[in-house]
Amino acid sequence: MKLRILLACRISTRLAREARSYRRALRDHLRKETAQIRKLEIRSRGLRLYAAWASGVSNVIQTRSEDWPEATLAEAAKTSIQETLLLNGRSHVS
Repeated sequence: MKLRILLACRISTRLAREARSYRRALRDHLRKETAQIRKLEIRSRGLRLYAAWASGVSNVIQTRSEDWPEATLAEAAKTSIQETLLLNGRSHVS
């Protein structure tokens, strides 16, 4: 009877060690695979940005300064006061 218990303990210990070994190997493999995927995603993003930059196409609308309306000093001052009052929490101008 003691022999069976001793064998069961040894087999249990060996199986637990094997399970830890497989678990460690799987974890290392997943880390390596995840790192490789991350590298590929970063490279892909970089190439996509380079292609967009090199093609010269932009989503930003380019305007020239002559297209901008002329503002007088009084209009600029009024706008500045309104912005300041809005920032201070007052929503109306007196």
